[in-house]
Amino acid sequence: MKKVIVFIFLSICIQNTYAQRGGRSSKIKALKIAFITEKLNLSEDEAEKFWPLYNQYEKANYKLFKQEKHDIKTKIKSAGGIDSITEKEAISYLELLQKIKASHHEIKEKFYGNLLSFLPAKKVLQLEISEHEFRRNLMKKLRNKKRR
Repeated sequence: MKKVIVFIFLSICIQNTYAQRGGRSSKIKALKIAFITEKLNLSEDEAEKFWPLYNQYEKANYKLFKQEKHDIKTKIKSAGGIDSITEKEAISYLELLQKIKASHHEIKEKFYGNLLSFLPAKKVLQLEISEHEFRRNLMKKLRNKKRR
C-alpha cells in the first residue's frame, strides 16, 4: 500500500512539474514513471532516493540533447545542409558531437554509481532494460496510431 501511495504522490508531483511543457510530454512522462515503478518494484526508501536522482539524470540528458540539436543540427540546417558546410566546419561539428556523446556516457556512469550505493545491481540493470522496453513500446504505439 505504501508503494502505491508513494507512486501516486510522485506521479502527481512530476505531472505538475511537466504540465507546463505540454500535454503529450507530461502524459508520456507519467506513463514512463508508472512503467519504471512497476518494473523496478522499488521499496518506499528506494523510491525516495531513486526518483530525485533519476529526474536529475533525465534533466542532464535532455540538456545535452538540446545542445546537440542546437549546436550541431540547427547550425548545419541553417548553413544550407550538410553539402553547404566546409570540411573544417564538419570536423568541428564531429568533435563537438563526440564531446556531447562522452558527456552522455559520463552522466550515465555517475548515475549508475549513485544508484548502486542504495540499489542492488539487478535493479539498476532492470532500469536499463525497462527504459529500452518503454521506448520500444512507445514507438510501437505511435506507429500503430499513425497506421489508423
